[in-house]
Amino acid sequence: MKAQRKIYANIILVFIVFSVWRAFAQPTSATVSQVATTRNTMLEPGQSETNEPSTSTTAPVHAKEWSSPEVELRGIWLPGRELLESTETIQRKLDGIASAHFNAVFPDVYFKGYVIYPDSRYLPQLPEAQGRDPLKYFIEEAHKRGLEVHAWLEYGFYSYHTPDATKDKSMGPWLDAHPELLSVSSKGDRFIHNPAWGDFYSMCPSNPQCHELIAGIASEVAQRYEIEGINLDRIRYAGESYCYCDYCKEHFKKETGLELSSIEENSATQKRFLEWKREQLVKAVRTIREKVKAVRQDIVLTSYVVPPEEKDNKAQPWDLWAKHRLLDAIAVSMYGQNIVVPAERAVKILGPDRDILVAAISCEVSTSAYVSNIEKARQYSKLGQITWYSGKVDDDLEALRNGPYARPARSPFQKNVGNK
Repeated sequence: MKAQRKIYANIILVFIVFSVWRAFAQPTSATVSQVATTRNTMLEPGQSETNEPSTSTTAPVHAKEWSSPEVELRGIWLPGRELLESTETIQRKLDGIASAHFNAVFPDVYFKGYVIYPDSRYLPQLPEAQGRDPLKYFIEEAHKRGLEVHAWLEYGFYSYHTPDATKDKSMGPWLDAHPELLSVSSKGDRFIHNPAWGDFYSMCPSNPQCHELIAGIASEVAQRYEIEGINLDRIRYAGESYCYCDYCKEHFKKETGLELSSIEENSATQKRFLEWKREQLVKAVRTIREKVKAVRQDIVLTSYVVPPEEKDNKAQPWDLWAKHRLLDAIAVSMYGQNIVVPAERAVKILGPDRDILVAAISCEVSTSAYVSNIEKARQYSKLGQITWYSGKVDDDLEALRNGPYARPARSPFQKNVGNK
């Protein structure tokens, strides 16, 4: 009898241990769903249109040997809404970023059809920011902490966002004034619908007038503010079926002799259209570069770009931008749990121009995956990393201070930040 009770006790103990292990080792489906839902509502609409939802939050970081480059870009993007927070909140955020040995911040200055600073010659100021200059204050506070500031032009050729285009008849300040510059699809779609984030309008990425707008905003910010760099974004087409506006139809035929109508899949015309679109975006970045460098030769010009598998769909020629040295750095999207596959593909695509590769990584994965990705990125990029994004990094700061960012590093672009 005594032996039997001992057997029962051992069985119960095993069951308890297994239950505890299962609870900690596997998140419930409710937790996964909750994380995925939260992620969509927290993102700046459209910033990560193709990213898979993260199903991991903070996880233990195991001790390992970290490399400690003396020179390395350690940047982080800050959505425009964060520049509108209280001065105390901004100071606290920058304190945390600096304490984790980041050395550059990328604040959003152009989004949803507006700029965040006052008195622009090109676009109106964001209504919520009117009456002040959030960018000026942010730059001053960042420089006090020795952080570089790279002005992020988030929306690029995306000119407006609305939750529901059927209820909002505006296309944004720029396209309302210049409706002929609207980008349309092969089916005549006038806006890009995303079920998760709403509707986006894009200006035609082929049209030189649109190139001049982005170049104007970039050069205006570079001339007016004491910043170290300009960071481009969405210098691309909305998708494979864009753009079929009147300008594209006219100029594609004029330059190639081909009609831009219904294009067959894998046809010679489709391949030529992709080449032509890539050529237009080379012209766009060259225009931006020339205009920015005309006002400030010392400005660093960089761009976030889509991952390798999306490059042709968006006709984004970041390989050509690198080949022609139109940018000082190209931040290739590697937002997943493990960056190895996109990093290897990016290196292969860039070839001898891989020296300007920067790894664009996300902290919206587990902490252990995030810090591990930083170390992995160092195998592919000598320039460094930029993290998406400040609103989600607080839980990772300690792991960064004790891990891959334990020692400070000087930005490869840094000259004399904080002593201007």
